[in-house]
Amino acid sequence: MDSDNLENPKKRENKIGFPLFAILLAISLFIGGLFGFWAGYVTNSIRIDNLEGQLSIIEDQIRSIQATSAINSQNQSDVLEIIGNIENELSRIRNEIDNLEAPNSNDFISDQIIEEIDELKIQLSTLQEQINNINATTLIHEDITYVIGENYSLSQLFEQVKESVVVVQAVASPTTTSQGSGFIYNYSGQIIILTNSHVVEDATSIDVTFSNGNMYSASLKGANSTTDIAVLTTSGPQTEYSPLSIVSSYTLRVGDPVVVVGTPYGLPGSMSNGIISALNRTITLEDTTLSNIIQTTTPLNPGNSGGPMINYLGQVIGMATAIVEDSQGIGFAIPSNTILQEVIEIMS
Repeated sequence: MDSDNLENPKKRENKIGFPLFAILLAISLFIGGLFGFWAGYVTNSIRIDNLEGQLSIIEDQIRSIQATSAINSQNQSDVLEIIGNIENELSRIRNEIDNLEAPNSNDFISDQIIEEIDELKIQLSTLQEQINNINATTLIHEDITYVIGENYSLSQLFEQVKESVVVVQAVASPTTTSQGSGFIYNYSGQIIILTNSHVVEDATSIDVTFSNGNMYSASLKGANSTTDIAVLTTSGPQTEYSPLSIVSSYTLRVGDPVVVVGTPYGLPGSMSNGIISALNRTITLEDTTLSNIIQTTTPLNPGNSGGPMINYLGQVIGMATAIVEDSQGIGFAIPSNTILQEVIEIMS
């Protein structure tokens, strides 16, 4: 047998093994690249959704300012000019968000897109600060005094907001249930229900009951126990939804009148009245510490948790969250600015 025609088995094995290794390496690199692209795509999509949510909240705050008569007439022209400039900036930012690279483009995860998103976030934060400054320095409370002086009807206010408040019932186990309140909010065109995190904690099923008695199952979109805020969604028909507007809590002052609508002790359609007795409180609930909390004289009872605290214009400025046992006239609420920020985080 001619040895020159024989091939070393090891040499043949190496010739076969190298192409196989190259193929496996190429597949691995391809999958890694695909995964990296998908991760970058998802991350940037979430960040853009977050920007749109933040932009929508600023637009809602502007509409709330424009809809009230709370602007000091001495500063009205200046305020309206500032708001006009802010609206122009918001329109420009919205156009820039819409003009970002298409999601199916490789450029969608490029460093340039990431830098653009970061820059737009900074610009929106700057505009939010301008809105906060308007609320803190140019809005006065003559509107509240005015409606009291005109013998404003709280029954009319209740009729205005009652359909926006729901009963929240959560089942954690066959022997463990909880009941609280919630209210309807329109977040960037999506209807959600806001309540306390502790109301739906460890829930295996959640139901919400509207003021007309109709009950629907609800799903937990997200919750944060450190702020005691939860977001629910439900499949109820659009005719059931009557969203409340949420305004900045930066304008609140001790002595401002407020009302809370909820379901104390499971009694739906209950309303209580009081004033803000302190701001920026820090309270501890079991293992959770809540900061920047509103203290109120508005009577709160078990079942009020998650219900809206509103001003006399029917706008949400807080969420009932806790009471002091055996006390009279001491209740606590989460300020609306905390609610708005938490909604952005949960919805993104």
